[in-house]
Amino acid sequence: MCRAVTATFLRTATDHHCRHAASYRPRKGAASTSCRRTNVASVTFPPSFRRQWLASGISNIGDGMDAAAGPLLAASLTNDPRLIALVGVGLTLPWLLLSLPLGVVIDRLDRKVLMVRANVARCALFALVAVLASTGDMRIGILIAIITLVGVCEVVFDMSAQAFLPAIVPAEMLERANGRLFATEVVCNTFLGLPLGAWAFVAAIGTPFAVNAASFGVAAYLVASIRTTIPLSTGGPSDDERKSFASQLADGLRWLFAHRLLRTMAVMLGICNLATMMGQALFVKYASDELGVTGGGYGVLLAVMSAGSILGGLAGDRVASKFGTSGTIVVSYTTFAVSSLAMGLWRNIPVAIAASGATAIAGTVWNVATVSLRQRIIPSELFGRVNSAYRFIGTGFIAIGSAIGGFIAKSYDYAAPFLVGGIIMSVTILVGARTVVRHAATAGV
Repeated sequence: MCRAVTATFLRTATDHHCRHAASYRPRKGAASTSCRRTNVASVTFPPSFRRQWLASGISNIGDGMDAAAGPLLAASLTNDPRLIALVGVGLTLPWLLLSLPLGVVIDRLDRKVLMVRANVARCALFALVAVLASTGDMRIGILIAIITLVGVCEVVFDMSAQAFLPAIVPAEMLERANGRLFATEVVCNTFLGLPLGAWAFVAAIGTPFAVNAASFGVAAYLVASIRTTIPLSTGGPSDDERKSFASQLADGLRWLFAHRLLRTMAVMLGICNLATMMGQALFVKYASDELGVTGGGYGVLLAVMSAGSILGGLAGDRVASKFGTSGTIVVSYTTFAVSSLAMGLWRNIPVAIAASGATAIAGTVWNVATVSLRQRIIPSELFGRVNSAYRFIGTGFIAIGSAIGGFIAKSYDYAAPFLVGGIIMSVTILVGARTVVRHAATAGV
């Protein structure tokens, strides 16, 4: 979520790229690339990706409906804010507890099969929610348990999907493909799913969950119908698979920490998420207490952020092509830092709108660039483990940042967490930019 602007950080020389490309060996199963740039904008996505793209859009509409209806259902079951909060904890806790071990599972098994089974399981779980909610038999404890299982399925699916994409999309189209997926997620989840979920819940309490179940069923069918000639798992009793679970997990961690570029990016992402969540966790209070924005005005701020995410998803591949991967990373990180500083220093609505929009654009561009980079350079047989370790480091600080932001706001005001977070990110990009640029050039990306 962060990027820098200085021209010296931009990798623009084609001959410089080609020198390092000669020593770069693509991961197993990856499409070969050449030093000459391809005009990917004129290339049509393969049918296999279009199926996954459609599946993503359909399931994200259901996800958005659940995001609106789920809290409403929880609030109708209990007035205890701690129990209502546990519903959200159940959805996110599996990322903290299971992302590392599931990385080993993803490298051992067929990734497409894992995606299909995760969607089938979510279909069944949300169908159960729909039935229990409609009959009046739902209880808050049951809801928390079901949502926790949904969270487990989400970890399995999301991590498998990132490992699966390079098998159905040529390497030179990864940025464009990821950008379309991110933009589709925002449109379907936020602009379609959220309002539909709220309206459907009011009309009939079980409807949004039934629709979500159906969306995952359709998505499972579409993913199952994808055909690819590239192996989707390492398969067979290889030397790697004969290792113990712990040894395989350690292999992924060692690979990540030995790779200077990805190691630096993971740490930068972790710090960025910590610093960003200091303010974002209290954004609704910042808007009301510091800006005087409530109700419809707050909705406008959220809409600006969503629109920025869509723009970033659609333009992410063009930004990466113009600035190079390292330039895109540095520019994005710098945008995060400057936007956070601006919201901490100038407490007015125009600055908040501009900063929120810029952060949303930069966040999606960062995701497009960094996810595509990982898909391109991590060996296929190690992708699940390395990617899970990367995401564990990158997202593990979110809860800590939220807690720190609460203490800062309690001691000062709701703008202070943004200011402190901006300072932390500014120091991080000043320290990490040189490493990112140098090692990205060495890797030829």
